[in-house]
Amino acid sequence: MPPAPRAMPPAPRGKSPAPRGKSGARKVMPASAWRPSGAPAPTIWARVGATGWAACEEMGRQAAMLRGGSGPRGDSGGTDASQWAERASRCPGVPEILFLAAQVEIASAGDLGFGPDPGTGLDSVVKDHRERVQRALDWLDAVLAESARRRESPPRETRFLRAYAMVALGRPTAARRALDDAIASADVERWRSDRMGAVIALLAGDIEVAMRLAHRASIETPGEDRTITRYLRALVLDRSGAAAAARSELLELRNDAGHILARHATESLLPVHERLYLRALEHEVNDDTDTAARLWDAYLARPEPEEPDRVVARRHRSAVTKRPTPVR
Repeated sequence: MPPAPRAMPPAPRGKSPAPRGKSGARKVMPASAWRPSGAPAPTIWARVGATGWAACEEMGRQAAMLRGGSGPRGDSGGTDASQWAERASRCPGVPEILFLAAQVEIASAGDLGFGPDPGTGLDSVVKDHRERVQRALDWLDAVLAESARRRESPPRETRFLRAYAMVALGRPTAARRALDDAIASADVERWRSDRMGAVIALLAGDIEVAMRLAHRASIETPGEDRTITRYLRALVLDRSGAAAAARSELLELRNDAGHILARHATESLLPVHERLYLRALEHEVNDDTDTAARLWDAYLARPEPEEPDRVVARRHRSAVTKRPTPVR
């Protein structure tokens, strides 16, 4: 008997068998009819702009090494704020990246340069400062949320940096709550929480508490950070009416090799109008009366200072007013 015809293999599921001619041979598609298959549809993570998980985790390790848990010091150390802001948008689920982006953003926001020119306002500087610090605060909130989702501890000083941002935004009540949370979590050394607490009390108008905390911080601050504490103590002393003691403190600070960087670090904690106050006070102590007068005028033109602070500022402004030479 002749052999039975061989059965054709079944076509793969979901696909129809390739067309065959009368002889049973497969038909070959003409080259002109061939088209490449399209790209696969983007994933949900690609649609929101996220980078691959491995790449984000590697950038997170870089961020952890760069920041070193030191908190903002008024100098980004050459770290580009826009670079880490862009990485935060690409990797919104990596706490270390969000933390470093927030840290650098706060440290570099609201630079006054040489101060406002006569007759010009600071509205654009204040607006930019508030927007950038608020963006940093949003990143820090995302750090806490993502760390809780992972059931991990957030990067060290996350809660302290939230309080830092609240102070820079001029929100003493919210800053006090955030600082209490940082202290309860053992997120920061006591001398740093005392130093920040002194500024919070100053913004809230509680001079007695500000003096007590500033004094305690000045005793306990280690040598490498003492200059920043002395700047803040001078600010508190001046506002409390001890102008001579504040002047003596600032005169001594001029001999410190790192006083310029320390002043920038101090300013990164302060709202813009308080930065003007500190700058004006320092120029007055250095007998740069023209610059001091310009900065006092800029401070008094701002809507944020309370009346008791304006009284002290007017006294300083009067002290740097040039008086005509008496006629002999």
